Amino acid sequence: MESNNYNESEMVNEVELLQEALGSGAWNMTFDQNGEMTSVKWSQVFRRMIGYKDESDFPNEFSSFEDRLHPDDRERVVNQYWNAVKDYTNRTIYDTEYKFLTHNRGYRWFHAAGRIARREDGSPISIVGFFIDIDDKKKLEENLKAADAVKSEQLRILKSLADMYYSMHLINLKTGTITEYSSGGELKEFLDKKISAAEKMRLIMENVIVPQYRDSALKFTDLTTISERMRGIKTLSSEFVGQHTGWFIANFIAVETDNESCPTVVLFSTQVIDERKQQEQVLFLRSVTDDMTGFLNRRAYEAQLEYYRRNPIPDNLVFTMIDINQLKLVNDTLGHAAGDELICGFANIANKLKPLQGQNGKIFRTGGDEFVGMFCLTPEEYAVGEREFYSHVGQWQGKLVKNMSISAGHACRVDYPDVNIDELAKIADENMYKSKSEYYKNKGLDRRHTSISQLDSIS
Repeated sequence: MESNNYNESEMVNEVELLQEALGSGAWNMTFDQNGEMTSVKWSQVFRRMIGYKDESDFPNEFSSFEDRLHPDDRERVVNQYWNAVKDYTNRTIYDTEYKFLTHNRGYRWFHAAGRIARREDGSPISIVGFFIDIDDKKKLEENLKAADAVKSEQLRILKSLADMYYSMHLINLKTGTITEYSSGGELKEFLDKKISAAEKMRLIMENVIVPQYRDSALKFTDLTTISERMRGIKTLSSEFVGQHTGWFIANFIAVETDNESCPTVVLFSTQVIDERKQQEQVLFLRSVTDDMTGFLNRRAYEAQLEYYRRNPIPDNLVFTMIDINQLKLVNDTLGHAAGDELICGFANIANKLKPLQGQNGKIFRTGGDEFVGMFCLTPEEYAVGEREFYSHVGQWQGKLVKNMSISAGHACRVDYPDVNIDELAKIADENMYKSKSEYYKNKGLDRRHTSISQLDSIS
């Protein structure tokens, strides 16, 4: 047990690195099963903040702190500390402000907060604490409003240290034990089981991660391989989707390593980022979506082509090129509102037929009147959808344009198994232009010259 406590206190070294950017200092104290203090450790960040060099001038003793408290604050602060430690119900929180005697700047105001890890009987195992200098905030409140905003944010972060992470656990890879510092309630039933840390982690991932991310989460959190995977590196992170949390980021942080730079003690934390991911998704969709039709835009089309240049093309992919006939003529003679009516009419028809596009079907608007479809369907399924689509197009009527005509060409991967994605697109494009040529030939229209008389067929 004492060895485990020592490892828990070592966690402070890593947490200090995480907190140094906030201008906060960390400290750690451990206790035996009777609640008696067994060790004290003041971090180097803590010492630097109050003007001391190392343990020689600021020893790892509780008295180093107690003796330098301002006489007006000493009794209150010490009582608050011990009341929190000795409250086995864990309801008392150590969170306070006080004046402290620094080595070279006299008394300054500090804010401190601590988090206590406890045994099952409520007795304290250790307390990890942080404090920040708030002297400027206290003395220059009116003149340093901007600085106060930053300091207040830092205070909120420190006061809710346990809450800023959805879960935080110290894992000893040698002994296979997990010490909980904060955790979502749904994890308790798994953490209480009398099994190894590796088995607990696997059980948690199997039960809290949504199915599509489960395999990758199990691989990432595999404690039997984490030491080797983190050889020579400090942190390892990945993102997953939880059944209760939505998106969250998981982090392994090396706290203690062996002679081969492999971690033997790690801090595992998770932080919910679902709101951020949703915002990112909205921004991403906006960047790849055509505003008028709701289809994917040319940027998304180029990205899809690039994906199929690097990855296998599905055997049932159908590549379709579609062009709205005479859109330029409509724009030039009836106005862009009429042209927009045609484009939106086409989009409405395509959206009605989404079930016929297959599970992974995508439609892209690549130009004013140019559209591309990529559907995972058999040739027979595609033929059924194509007939229904042309039927809807033939029945369409607008307010400014009386009917719609399209030209389309497609190429099935099954018919061209040896071509790449660009060659498949070229075949579909050539077939589309054959269809367009037939349309103009049958209508007796000249594609090279437009005139109002040509609108008789559509207006």
